[in-house]
Amino acid sequence: MKLLSKLMLLAVLIATTAQAEQTFKPFVLASTEPADFTETLEKTRSNLENAGFTVIGEYSPFADHTLLIVTNDEALKVASMSKRGAYGAPQRISVSKHGEEVEVSYANPLYFEKAYWLKGSLAEVDNKLRETLGYIKEFGSEEGLTAKKLKKYHYMFSMPYFDDPYEYDEYDSYEQAVSEVEKRLNTEGDPLSLVYKLEIPGTNMTLFGVQMKATGKDEDEEDLDEKYQMSIVDFERPAKTAYFPYEILVNNNEVEALHMKFRMALYFPDLPMTGAHGFTKLMSSPGEIDDAFEELIEDYR
Repeated sequence: MKLLSKLMLLAVLIATTAQAEQTFKPFVLASTEPADFTETLEKTRSNLENAGFTVIGEYSPFADHTLLIVTNDEALKVASMSKRGAYGAPQRISVSKHGEEVEVSYANPLYFEKAYWLKGSLAEVDNKLRETLGYIKEFGSEEGLTAKKLKKYHYMFSMPYFDDPYEYDEYDSYEQAVSEVEKRLNTEGDPLSLVYKLEIPGTNMTLFGVQMKATGKDEDEEDLDEKYQMSIVDFERPAKTAYFPYEILVNNNEVEALHMKFRMALYFPDLPMTGAHGFTKLMSSPGEIDDAFEELIEDYR
C-alpha cells in the first residue's frame, strides 16, 4: 500500500513538472505548399469566416505578404477579463509567398495569453485556429519559453516589461480619446495608418491596428517602416510577418502602446543583441516609433 502511494505521488510530481516545463513559441505554421497566392488568401479568409471568426482588418505590409486580422466572441470575452487584455483579442494570420510555396501562419494565442497577463485562456481560440487553418509546428524560438518566463518577460536587464508601455496623453474622456486616435490614423500621407479598430465589449478599451510605412518625407521614417524592420529580423523561413500590425490601446481616457524593446523581443526572443540581424541594427526604431505615436496622439490636444 505504501509503495502504491509513493508511486502515485511520483506520477503526480512527474506530471506537474512536465506541465511546468512546457514551452511555447511565438508563431504557428499552419501550412506550406505549392499554391496560388491569391487563391490561398481567399480560401484562408473564407475558412476563417465560416469558422466564426470576424475579419476586422486586412493589409499587405509589403509584396507577397498579406495579413488577416480576425477575432471571435471567445477572444473578445477573454480580453475583457483583464485590465489591458485588449492586446489578446486580435488574431494575426499571415499568408506569404516564397517562390512557388505559399505559407499560412499565425501568432500563437497560447504564447501571447501568458505574455499579456490574460486572466482567461485562449485555448479554445487556439483549437479553432488549428482546426480551421491546420497545424504543422510552432516556430520563432529554438527552445521556446515557459509560462513562468512569459509572464515576467523582458529581453534582458534594464529592458521594459509588459507593464512598461509607451504612455501618451490623457484625454477628457474615453470617447474623445477613441475619436481623436481614429481621426489621426485616417490622415492621408501620414506614415501611420489605420488597419483595424476593435472595441472590447463591456469595457472602455479600444485597440487600433496600425500600419507603419515610410512616406519619404523624412529619412528617419525608415526606422519605423515595416519592410525595413523585417529586413533585419525576419531572415529565416517560415516568415514571421504576423508580428504586424503594431497596436495602440485606448484604455479609459488613456492612450498607450507596447514598448518596441519589449514587443519585438517578445516576438523574436532568440535574436542576438548585435550582428547582422541583431537588435542594435534597429537601435533607432524604438525612439522613432515612440515619436511617431506621440505626434499622432498629441497633435489634436
